Amino acid sequence: MKLTTFLARYGTEEACRAHLESVRWPHGPVCDRCGAVDNATPVAKRPGVYRCRDCGKDFRVTVGTPMEDSRLPLRTWYLAMYLILASSKGISSVKLGEQLGITQKSAWFLGHRIRALLDSGENLPLSGIVEADESYIGGKARNLRNSAVRPGRGRGTKKPMLFAAVERGGEARTARIASAKIDDIAPLLWKWTGGGQAVLSSDELATYRWIGRKMEGHHVVNHARREFVRGQWHVNTVEGFFGLFKRAIVGVWHWISGKHLHRYAGEHGFRWNHREDIADRIARCLIGQHGRLSWKELVK
Repeated sequence: MKLTTFLARYGTEEACRAHLESVRWPHGPVCDRCGAVDNATPVAKRPGVYRCRDCGKDFRVTVGTPMEDSRLPLRTWYLAMYLILASSKGISSVKLGEQLGITQKSAWFLGHRIRALLDSGENLPLSGIVEADESYIGGKARNLRNSAVRPGRGRGTKKPMLFAAVERGGEARTARIASAKIDDIAPLLWKWTGGGQAVLSSDELATYRWIGRKMEGHHVVNHARREFVRGQWHVNTVEGFFGLFKRAIVGVWHWISGKHLHRYAGEHGFRWNHREDIADRIARCLIGQHGRLSWKELVK
C-alpha cells in the first residue's frame, strides 16, 4: 500500500478508530471488566467510549493494550505503525519523531509500545527443516574507544547473545539467551518446534548435537573444517536472518541496548514472518494481546 493510499484510508481519527474496533472487536464491543460481548451502547458526546449494559463500566477499544491512555491520537499511532512496518529494516526513533512531529523521547516510547504489540501474537510451531544458530550482538571490539573495556571475542565477550530458529521457507523465532548451553537453548527449541517435531540443521556446536538426538533428525555442517553446505543441509537461512538484523542495527538504529534486544529482534522477526501487504501487517499488529506498557516498565 502506498503512503498516499494509506493516508486517504486512515487519515482521520474516526477512520482509525473504526478500523481498530473492527479488528479487535469483530463481534461487537467487548467489556474489559465483565467480558460481555456486543452488549454496550456509545456514550453521547464522548467519541469512542462505550457503556456496558451488564456492569455499567465505560471503556474504549484501546483498554488493555499499549495504546491505553496514550496522549497521542490514533492517527499518529497508525502512521507510526506504517513507517515501522513498511520499511525493510525499521526506522530510528529520531527519524520517526521527525516524521510524526513529536520528540525523540516520545517516538522511542511509541516505537517500543508498537514492538510490544508485534511480539505478543500466537505462533504456530516450526516444522520441516529448522535451522538454528546463535550470535553475539554488538560492535567490534576494535571500534571501542577505551581498550580497557573492550569485550573479548566468542565466549570471552560481554555482548548479549541472540538465539534464532528459522523454518526453511517459513517463519523465524528469536530470544535473548545467557549462553549457548543446553539449559538455555533446548527449552526454546522444544517450545518452538512442538516438542522437537522437526529436523534440525545446525553447525557443529555440541549443544545442538545433544538436542538433535531428541528431534526427528539432525544434520550438521562443520564450519571449523570450512564446510558450509552439504546437499540441502546448511544454516545459510538463519545466518541471513542475523545478517539483515545486524545491518538494521548498523544502518538504522546504530546502537541498541541489550535490555531491549528482544524487542528489536521481535520487530525484525515480525517483518520476516509477515511479508504481506502493509494493511495486513498493521491488522496483525493490532490484534496483539500485550497489555498496557508504561514508561517506568521500559526504563527500570
